[in-house]
Amino acid sequence: MSPADEISSGYYDRALEFVRTDNGQRMTIIVFSLIATVALLAFPNTIAAYAFGIPFMFFVPGFIVVRMFFWNGTSPEAKFVLSLGLSILVVIFLGLMLVLTPIGLTSNSTRASLILFTLAAVALETFVLTRGRGEKNQQLPKREPEKMKPDIVVAAMLATALAVSAISLGLIITAEYPSRTYFAMTDAEGMIAENTSFTQGTNVSFILHMKNGEDGPRNFTLVAYGLGTPAFGTQTFMKTMNKGETWNQTVTMHITELGYFRLDFDLYIQEDAQSSILYGNLHLWIEVSPP
Repeated sequence: MSPADEISSGYYDRALEFVRTDNGQRMTIIVFSLIATVALLAFPNTIAAYAFGIPFMFFVPGFIVVRMFFWNGTSPEAKFVLSLGLSILVVIFLGLMLVLTPIGLTSNSTRASLILFTLAAVALETFVLTRGRGEKNQQLPKREPEKMKPDIVVAAMLATALAVSAISLGLIITAEYPSRTYFAMTDAEGMIAENTSFTQGTNVSFILHMKNGEDGPRNFTLVAYGLGTPAFGTQTFMKTMNKGETWNQTVTMHITELGYFRLDFDLYIQEDAQSSILYGNLHLWIEVSPP
């Protein structure tokens, strides 16, 4: 072996010994999590994002939990299997927490929750849950590698965890996130309807934006009117839309009376021969002044 190879082998052995220590594993977790977060932010939907994102989601969170609660007396095989299974549970728990908070479940909030959980769990495991381990800051003695002897139960658990992880990853990649029906109103230029003061004798136009986010074709009915007054008449528009189709309907009202009025827009949705259901109401208070 050449001197360069001996030096390289020495560095490798020292690095391996360091990773086997408590602090070495903690440092590795933190560094890997930071690199994974940067990769997910800087290179989304790339090989680098998947290479770092998959272990970041399906191994790191569970490994931290194993270090916190199941480290002592657990075989290496069981630690690996527990890390996979607990990672899925942690991800589900974090997703549920995000859904139930105003933050919401988004790609950014998911990444933020994972990195925050990682750092917080490492800090908790380092400063709070170290009692009784007797391994803090010590370096493990060198020993000959032991041959792994996984029993049938551990092998089955490992295969199951890998299958669940693969299925979960496939569901995430191939998931078709459902669209949602929306109903919005803008002015005639497609901008926010900020102007609410109009002159008697003029025409006022609005654009009503609709999308069928249901699970199939629906009959959409738009009704425009003035609340409590016949001055604006009643206009009804109907359209059958397939799933995912959009509809922008321009509604023009002739302003004939002075005063304060509320313009209302009701949207009804009907499935096949069933009764129409009021999906939503949009309204705008206006002031009509003399010319």
